[in-house]
Amino acid sequence: MPAPNLAVSRNFMRTIRYIIISSILPTLFACNSSSDDKSTGQQNITIEDRVLSPKTPLSQLFDSLRPATQTFVIKGDRDTLIQGKKGTTFTINKYSFINSQGQPAKTINIRVVEAISMNDFIKSNLQTNSGNNILQSGGMFFIDAKENNASLKIADGKSIYVEVKANQKDSKMSIFQGSYDKGGNLNWTKSNNLDNNLITLPLNLLNFARGAWECALSKEQVKSLLNPKFENTFIATREFEERVNVLHFVACQKGLSQPIIDIYINNIDKNLWYSDSLVVSYFEKHHKNNIDTLRKFQFDDIGWITAYYQTFIAFKKQRLTNTINFEKLGITQSSTVDDLKSKGYSGNDAEKIIAYFRTRQLIIKSIAAKDKVTNLASYSFLINKLGWVNVDKFYDDPEAQTSEFITVIDPKDSLDFISVSLIIPRYNISIFSIHNDRNLYSFTKKKDGYRKLPVGQDAIIVALSYKNNIPYFGNQKIKIPKDGQIQLQLTQTTAQAIKQDIAKLME
Repeated sequence: MPAPNLAVSRNFMRTIRYIIISSILPTLFACNSSSDDKSTGQQNITIEDRVLSPKTPLSQLFDSLRPATQTFVIKGDRDTLIQGKKGTTFTINKYSFINSQGQPAKTINIRVVEAISMNDFIKSNLQTNSGNNILQSGGMFFIDAKENNASLKIADGKSIYVEVKANQKDSKMSIFQGSYDKGGNLNWTKSNNLDNNLITLPLNLLNFARGAWECALSKEQVKSLLNPKFENTFIATREFEERVNVLHFVACQKGLSQPIIDIYINNIDKNLWYSDSLVVSYFEKHHKNNIDTLRKFQFDDIGWITAYYQTFIAFKKQRLTNTINFEKLGITQSSTVDDLKSKGYSGNDAEKIIAYFRTRQLIIKSIAAKDKVTNLASYSFLINKLGWVNVDKFYDDPEAQTSEFITVIDPKDSLDFISVSLIIPRYNISIFSIHNDRNLYSFTKKKDGYRKLPVGQDAIIVALSYKNNIPYFGNQKIKIPKDGQIQLQLTQTTAQAIKQDIAKLME
């Protein structure tokens, strides 16, 4: 048997490391007081109905395509945690909902629709726009609450704690609230920031082996991080698990991983972002000759060190702060908001801590059921309004270029209304078209607003229509051009076939 080609093997593993790390290191490329009172004292409140989807000529089609609406019935005088089928969790404290008379709701019907993937965006006819700006989405959902078919609202001073699952947390993300304009388009307005507190988990449930591919931390290094003294510290969190994942790759550079581990261990009593900032300073002091943020990535020390450096900068920007030591607070399954208020916590802080604890219990249960899930990252935040909510960041790619290409729709039949979207999977962007004239559609604005797109990147043009109870569908994969025309044909089909076609597009 011939000897293995070690050079080929090393090159293969190096390429695998590059592919994996480019997917997990995003920077490589590219208080109101609260009360548990049962009466708010408010009267005759105007509560507008939340709109899942406005009535348009395509409503019937999208109603058949959209992810299923999930329904939950909860009691208004109990703390409740509900979880959607795609992992979105909502922690709802008692007396969070009131009716139009200002009274706490008793029996509440919660409706939830999760739109987490690009597949969901297309089937729900959702776009990622905020006024004249393009957004990149980390996931959307719709939540509504009613009692006896009458709309409810979240009471003043109350909030719902939400977690949306993520492949990886992006520090630039914020929370946006959605509202429909007269044309039936959903526009997003920034409403809140992500929560930066940390929920601790039992160390034995964290997966510190994830990321150990071509290189890995030693068994002794991993064992040192699993020391029981780090229970209830930032090391025992999903966010630090993400950092350990990166450290396995850092171990490819001899002697680099241990100093970084030491920084975290030696500053365990401080906020996580403080240690992140010290790691960034360590790179700048000891590896400045191998950092070049202007150079295109290459398979050498400068390429890898720069990638790690930029990743820890991204971690630093998350500004993750305090861990909540539930044991120290004496919180158990039976603890209530009133218990914490009696210890001097404000109503708002007490509700947040109880929400964190309920979420922690659900996470532990999920891990136990799945034997250490492969990814525990999530976006955490509070909402005080119902309706459409989106985790987003503004699209600000410095390499974007002006793009003015036109899509020409060629339906075989005469169609009165066509929905045309540009889907950019790598950026989680979905842009509705601008109908120029007859069968001509564009995706950027000629004057005010966004005019730049990631020219040269893979994208998909999707068009849907509906007439006489017959769906029409067309799609075309493209490289985004600067200008020119792209022809797209719509043909008769079925809703089930459209679902299958969209699923294939996202593979």
